[in-house]
Amino acid sequence: MKVFVTGASSTPGFKIVVELAKSGYRIYAQYNSHEIPSMDYVTKVKIDFINEMDKLVNMLNEVKPDAIIHTAALGDVDKCEIDKALAWKINVEATHAIAKMGGKLGSYIVYLSTDYVFDGEKGLYKEEDTPNPVNYYGLTKLVAENIVRSSTNNFSVVRTSHIYGFGMGRENFARYVIKALSQKQKVRALTDQWLSPTLNTLLAKAIVEIIERRYVGIIHVAGERTSRYEFAKAIAKKFGFDENLIEPISISEIRFVAKRPRDSSLDISKAKSIIKTDFYSLKNALNILYNEWLELRRGGIQNAI
Repeated sequence: MKVFVTGASSTPGFKIVVELAKSGYRIYAQYNSHEIPSMDYVTKVKIDFINEMDKLVNMLNEVKPDAIIHTAALGDVDKCEIDKALAWKINVEATHAIAKMGGKLGSYIVYLSTDYVFDGEKGLYKEEDTPNPVNYYGLTKLVAENIVRSSTNNFSVVRTSHIYGFGMGRENFARYVIKALSQKQKVRALTDQWLSPTLNTLLAKAIVEIIERRYVGIIHVAGERTSRYEFAKAIAKKFGFDENLIEPISISEIRFVAKRPRDSSLDISKAKSIIKTDFYSLKNALNILYNEWLELRRGGIQNAI
């Protein structure tokens, strides 16, 4: 089976490529500025979504993938609010081009979306709950969801939350906490923002299952509901760091450019009934993260932290 993965150098995308390669899929891995390492079964494809949309469409038409996993996005929430035109081009227009060609080719499309399509007023959102984004990032992701759903009947919209983990991609909250605490630096963490932090390694395994099952529709794949403060404390406890270095703060103390949902946690009941991978247990996720950290340290790869 041929699988085309966008955003292959992102935090989720890289681990998805790794998991697919382990299973022997033929992978075409799109990246832009950060090239991924060479792997068996992987063909690297450098495409800039901003300036090379035609190249992207032509490549899809040439490859004719059986499945497309679209993870690439402008995920910096504040940057999306500041540069709406850029956010629209990357998150919406690129998705439209991919979904249109994918629909024409009959490819199975997996679109990676976000808990930020919800307003955060109640938390533990189900797939059937009505989206109501409070920032421009969430809006672009919701529009992209609808584009995918209207382009084909052969799709899955996978909503997840606050992806973390090692590998490639920009620094995420867990990596920041581990780096700071390992250097005995203080960490400020919100006590009144709740989310469902999701380990990239487990998300990748779950997405491979979704492809193999050809699940159609929207599905929430995320970790346990927790506050950022509770999450940071759990990391410190697992890694043996000083929990007293974690300083509790309120969301009112931070001036974000874009508004954040108060509680965007996701109900994962549907995914738990379908997917065998334990993608949701925080204990399991932190065990894996800790072992990956130890492996990186043994290999002397400090910059991966």
